[in-house]
Amino acid sequence: MIKHIVIIGAGPAGLLLAHYLLNNSNHYQISIYEKRSDPRENTYSNRAFVIGLTKRGQQALKAIDGLWLSVRKKGMEMHKTSTYSQKQKKWQSFSRSQDSEQFSLLINRNDLCIALLNELEKRSDNRLKITFNAPCLDVDLKNHAVKLVVNDTQTLSQSYDLLVGADGVRSSVKEAFLKQPGFDFQQKYFDIGWKVLHIPRPQNISGDTSYFFRKIYQENNSKFKQHNLSGAAIPELNDRLCILMFWTQEATQIRGNPPRIQTYSDLQKMINEEWLPGIQISDEQAQEFFNQRSSTVVETKCNRYHDLQGQAVLIGDAAHAMSSYLGQGCQAAFNDVLVLDKLLKEEADNLDIVLTKYSQQQVKEGHAITDLNTQLSPKAKWLIFLFNTVRGIEIKLNQQFPKLFNPSFFVLLSQTTMPYSEIAHKFSFWMRLIKWSNKKALTKTNGID
Repeated sequence: MIKHIVIIGAGPAGLLLAHYLLNNSNHYQISIYEKRSDPRENTYSNRAFVIGLTKRGQQALKAIDGLWLSVRKKGMEMHKTSTYSQKQKKWQSFSRSQDSEQFSLLINRNDLCIALLNELEKRSDNRLKITFNAPCLDVDLKNHAVKLVVNDTQTLSQSYDLLVGADGVRSSVKEAFLKQPGFDFQQKYFDIGWKVLHIPRPQNISGDTSYFFRKIYQENNSKFKQHNLSGAAIPELNDRLCILMFWTQEATQIRGNPPRIQTYSDLQKMINEEWLPGIQISDEQAQEFFNQRSSTVVETKCNRYHDLQGQAVLIGDAAHAMSSYLGQGCQAAFNDVLVLDKLLKEEADNLDIVLTKYSQQQVKEGHAITDLNTQLSPKAKWLIFLFNTVRGIEIKLNQQFPKLFNPSFFVLLSQTTMPYSEIAHKFSFWMRLIKWSNKKALTKTNGID
């Protein structure tokens, strides 16, 4: 019987799993170790990004008494999406759904963790222990033990009955899996950089609307090489605004900036006049963004999410890191939590069955959502136009004839809990077409370079 469960990582997935495990059984002893400090003791992080919780994520939180209410108070309900019309010189907003209860809750990742931690404290007893500033040094799968650093210098060896790797894309638990026979791991870095900037929300920016933009710039003296730029202005709690930008850049570039940005004033001008018209940033904010080290986008795939001999399992980004294009990273991680908890209850803690079934189900889902992320993002202008046009037609037809026409894939992702593998099957034609087009564009670019 499982008694001691060790969770490496106190991010949203690890903390939510603790909630479910405490509900699941009275005999679990749960220890969570996190290499970072307690988010409740930190000042506001300028690099923290916003997470969108749609129906999938909200459903996972609503299953725990009081948890959804606590999280909802720290987020902003997004009912509308807005894009800028160059022709009309104004922002055009569209309702996400005719149902007022169908919304995306946008919440700073730190605030989400704080809400989960606060609710854990309310119900805390001697079954749960959370230790911050405790990086994992080593995982001994054979002897079911992990080695950690606590109190800055003290080394701790912690045994477990079940080990959960919820420690992100650079997971220490996954590193131990790499030493095991039969574990296949693929990692891909994209030529994409991203940065985030938090500013006071201007009065002309609505608190219930997300503002999106996308630009394509052709490189000088190159017919094929281009720079893609996309981003959003996302309202946050306390009248703040999160500006998030993604752009193509060389994989080796560690301090890049969006295309056409050479100085602080370039950034101010492009945001105000072309990318997010009407939004102004100060000199200090422009310098902060300009000097910030850009982050990279990583996609990972594993052939299994468990190690039977080591009685260990991976959830969230440790299992299936992906880009934020479709905003499903947190949703997919929460789904891992639901499935693992369900199997533990159904199979009475029989790990031989639980872990095997978990991988059988979730690897398929993890691969499907990572493929949807990369293969539904066209790069060619003609295909972007065609794809967006067809999406617009689909939305209108579905609204008028819901029984005859399927919703768009964005609706299926955000307003249903349909399995990712089923959505991928429905849109397999588009995925193949876009994959072919993107590969062709890359081949032409490399051929010229």
